[in-house]
Amino acid sequence: MDAKKTLYQNHSQPKLKSGILSLEPETGQLGYDKAKHLINRCAYGARHSEIDFLKTYTAEEAIDFLLQPIVLPSPPLSAKEGDEEVPIGETWVTTKYNSKYRGKRIYSYLNWWLSQLLHPIQLSLSEKMVFFWHNHFVIESDVVRNVNYQYQYNSLLRSQALGNFKTLVEEVTISTGMLKYLNGNDNVNGAPNENYARELFELFTIGKGPLIEEGNYTNYTEHDIREAAKVLTGWKINSNEESWFNASKHDTTDKTFSTIYNNQVITNNNENEYKDLVNMIFQKKETARFIVRKLYRFFVYYQIDEEIEQDIIEPLADLFYDNNYDIKPVLKKLLSSQHFYDENLKGCMIKNPLEFSIGMFRQLEVETPDDSDIIAQYHFWNYINNSTRLQDLFLGGPPDVAGWPAYYLSPQFNEIWINSATIPQKAKLVNAVVAYGFKTSKMKERVQADPFTMAYLANDPSDINDLISTITGILFPMPATDGQIAIFKDILNQGLPDFEWRIEWRAYVNNPDDENQKNLIKNRLKNFIERVVSMAEYQLM
Repeated sequence: MDAKKTLYQNHSQPKLKSGILSLEPETGQLGYDKAKHLINRCAYGARHSEIDFLKTYTAEEAIDFLLQPIVLPSPPLSAKEGDEEVPIGETWVTTKYNSKYRGKRIYSYLNWWLSQLLHPIQLSLSEKMVFFWHNHFVIESDVVRNVNYQYQYNSLLRSQALGNFKTLVEEVTISTGMLKYLNGNDNVNGAPNENYARELFELFTIGKGPLIEEGNYTNYTEHDIREAAKVLTGWKINSNEESWFNASKHDTTDKTFSTIYNNQVITNNNENEYKDLVNMIFQKKETARFIVRKLYRFFVYYQIDEEIEQDIIEPLADLFYDNNYDIKPVLKKLLSSQHFYDENLKGCMIKNPLEFSIGMFRQLEVETPDDSDIIAQYHFWNYINNSTRLQDLFLGGPPDVAGWPAYYLSPQFNEIWINSATIPQKAKLVNAVVAYGFKTSKMKERVQADPFTMAYLANDPSDINDLISTITGILFPMPATDGQIAIFKDILNQGLPDFEWRIEWRAYVNNPDDENQKNLIKNRLKNFIERVVSMAEYQLM
């Protein structure tokens, strides 16, 4: 969405009602609603079984579970005919990049990545954090054409998703994908390229801070960028698709930084000099504050006022800094806090297209193609990728180095996901998944949500109140209103008293071979579920 204001856009941030500003842990068992809130923020759509699993945990126990290390997934597979180097069902990641087959391998890579969100190895914060870092350390697939570099980048984000931020910055700095994306490969002694140095300060670590004068900010100056660019000279990508340090291309002079960094001098340290630069930046506590604010906006709410800054951001930044930038302590403190579970913070975030689309498949328990047919499976994942792309989120391709505007553009932030272009695409996906199903040219079976699967999640599907409460309890962030319940009852029961639903349901259960009765129940359930996921509340988490 264009940053230019329209009649319907916010001109200032809406004020969230004052709530709990405590980082003390939430006490007692989570219960169903709090477990749902946690999973929706930390994964891609809270499934009923997952909520049931975590509801008996305390907040701290639940976060400990979500922070467990996970096994790295198997690599992407060749899934399109025509790659003469890699047969269908085998991986290309150990094969040298060949531009002739780029289209087939980028198709494989991006759809494999999406599948990790849809079918995670285990319930974990890891996939959400991989996306967080992807939005933070941006590389664009259309710029970094080499798919091997992109897979290496993805593997790096996974390895440090819940690890150490400082280590991640160091490794990203000399990664093949970033060297290509921000021209580090072209940064040499005598002709320094400032692209990565600028983003290292501005976007990746410490942030600008207030403008002091043209080109100079509270947290760095143009002089600092020029000196940092010299520090970073000499890093190249070799013929084996690995980063390496070419000492002959490195600037060996002393690099002196501004008074912001106490005029620190970084002397020649060859291939380790970039670590000295990172160390210098990470000595500034504002680096911790900058990242904590991003984590807060990603997991909690985009509004950070003076109270949030003082009572939430500052102590979390202290914790981050004091733990040498380990990520887990900060996430545990924030996501188990009384503040995170404040009622005012439930349902205040608009889902991004991945959360909306993948969440729908997961929460509606949709049966999807398995790995018995690799081509069909990847084609199915590609269908979802195409849908989210039309909803303004192209996984692997943020719009620019700053990431998606919904995570930084004030005062709209996540409201940007809802616009005249995305709303019809969301409706189209709902229609395909719930109402009619869909089948791509490579899929043998139609994919569609089974309304009976959802109905049987209720303790007593014949009880219309239990049925509505269970399904809306999964799909809505807050309880359905009386008015909504009345609408749902009308869809299910055609305006008749509640007991009539029990009569119709039992007639179906007692005679399952009666196709007319089965279809009557099925269509009413389908219309009910379609209405639920079409409502504004389903856009929220």
